[in-house]
Amino acid sequence: MPKSMTYIKGYMGKWLFFATIIGIAGGLSALALNTGITWISAIGEKFPIFLAPVMGGVLVMFIFQIDDQILGSGTNKYILSVNLYQGKLKSRTWVSKLLASAATIGFRGSGGVEGPMLLMGGSIANTLTKLPYMNRWIDKEDHRILTVCGAAGAIGAIFRSPLGGGVFAAELLYRTSLHYHDVFPAILSSTMGFVIYSTLGNTEPIFSIPAYIPNPSNVLYFVLAGVLAGYASLLFKILFHQVEKMGNYLEQKVSRKYLPILGGVLTGTVLMFFPDAGGTGSGFIQALIDGSFATQFLFFLLTAKILATAFTVGLGGSAGLVIPALFIGAVTGGILGNFFAVEGSGLASSLVISGMAASLASIANVPIAASVMLIEMVGFQVGVPAVIGSVLGYIVGQRKIVYGTMRSQDPNFRTGKDFRKVDRYFEE
Repeated sequence: MPKSMTYIKGYMGKWLFFATIIGIAGGLSALALNTGITWISAIGEKFPIFLAPVMGGVLVMFIFQIDDQILGSGTNKYILSVNLYQGKLKSRTWVSKLLASAATIGFRGSGGVEGPMLLMGGSIANTLTKLPYMNRWIDKEDHRILTVCGAAGAIGAIFRSPLGGGVFAAELLYRTSLHYHDVFPAILSSTMGFVIYSTLGNTEPIFSIPAYIPNPSNVLYFVLAGVLAGYASLLFKILFHQVEKMGNYLEQKVSRKYLPILGGVLTGTVLMFFPDAGGTGSGFIQALIDGSFATQFLFFLLTAKILATAFTVGLGGSAGLVIPALFIGAVTGGILGNFFAVEGSGLASSLVISGMAASLASIANVPIAASVMLIEMVGFQVGVPAVIGSVLGYIVGQRKIVYGTMRSQDPNFRTGKDFRKVDRYFEE
């Protein structure tokens, strides 16, 4: 048998085994976080809406004493770990990030779940690599890929996106690249995570949309929705960075552990006027797909969601940015639908989807994953608006990044891997 065939069979067998095991662990992580948020939300509903995010910040402050890696979305830490430290993450991060994220989101902090999922999935993958005799089967590069697999398993499960979860976990790592060496094992893990989550949890797509057949004359609407959502996302990224800078300045005056409380105070103030800006916002997205809201209300709610997310995550709350990105895009698409008076039609819902894809591609810098995930989260009938929106959102928003981990001067980046360039997340 040729050596190449022996290598291919060994490679396939190895990653079929490891990616499956890690993907199952990632799916269980997603189920644990979703359950935790549900439980904490039941408690958070009993608090006054302006006080709930503050309570979440207080809990995050206490959890910070156990693990100082929990603040913020966690996506930066995932990128840094995979690209510079062979995917090494602390085992305790799984528990601490679970508790901190459930507290932040459950108590009405504005944020998503992808950052916590990336860290939790990567952390549990690290834990499994420490099992006896594992070092006989994996090297440093394998360890890095296994961390990506763990993250992919969790993302694919929580978003019910078996293909998109793997692409997202790999595409997120680089600013202008996507490497098959990372993608294929990640897709296997993402698929297994989805299978486990669907078996034990919910099998339905996250969002549902009325039946709609794309019409060539509607393409221009999708283009406008993608561009408009891309610019709305660009404004969010600018504000988010300003809030982060404010947090960095305040760190010189007070301890970092108090920042989530300040974020909770500011978020609670916003929620007093627009309570729909709290939490993940996925329920309102579905309501917007199903019906229409006044343009003035949507405009103010969009502003409130941008502010609440920047305050929550930018000041250390443990939550992600993907679902807020979907919210920003959905509301932007809804505003455009009102402008063209297409309320109540399949086109109106498709404009919401196009905006969602555009904002996700713009904010997370993942144009391929954005289109794939939206199609899997909603259905194949939204393929055209999702693809158009993701491409245009990426084009509009790529010049400013929200995840600032990587710098062009980072030393020894992936030594010996000439096919991987230092092209991700450097400041311009």
